[in-house]
Amino acid sequence: MPSFFMYTLNNVDNPRSRLAQSARLTPRTPSSNTATGVSVSNVQAEPACWHVIRVSYNREQKANDWLKGKGFEVFLPMRHEVKTVDGKRKKVATPLIPNLLFVRATTSAIDRVLSDSANTCFSYYYNHFALLPDGKNPPLTVPDHQMDGFIRLATVDDPNILFLSRDNCRFKSGDKVIVTSGPFKDVVGRVVRAKRQQRVAVELAGLGVVPTAYVPSGCMEKITQNC
Repeated sequence: MPSFFMYTLNNVDNPRSRLAQSARLTPRTPSSNTATGVSVSNVQAEPACWHVIRVSYNREQKANDWLKGKGFEVFLPMRHEVKTVDGKRKKVATPLIPNLLFVRATTSAIDRVLSDSANTCFSYYYNHFALLPDGKNPPLTVPDHQMDGFIRLATVDDPNILFLSRDNCRFKSGDKVIVTSGPFKDVVGRVVRAKRQQRVAVELAGLGVVPTAYVPSGCMEKITQNC
């Protein structure tokens, strides 16, 4: 099968168990019992989540490498497109979603790295469908379960994996399904019609959808329970 869209889990750098130490993340908790007598163990630490980061043109790899060097868990999905260069066909790696990458960390850790004087190429990507009390859009975050599905789907070596806006695909029903066989086995999503084919799409809230290649009806199963 041609390696047109290709990504491996090795590109999701730094295990989550090492994230807090390597990125020097500090929860919003006091270092000892406070004057109010509240124990540190009773104060909830700030959770890490997947932030969508906007990167200046053609600098995704630079931002990816710099953040990994800081110890962050980074996901930069790439596609390998076959192009003719100097009369020879070569694989050229380009981002699946141009100008965006995904970083799993606490918001305070992201705030600190964005304010670093060494940062010259990236900023938050904002959620244009939500408003904070001050009337501004909050930074866009993607739930873990959606990112897990996205990463699983993006590991498949298939030239027909796409990234589309919601307007460019038609959801056939509201049913959630799981792919039961084939290269996309265990991908969970919703059945869509995209590029005149039936596919299973993982939705990234506030961003778009990532459909698989064609999946026959016999290779998917409706999920009846909540998940």
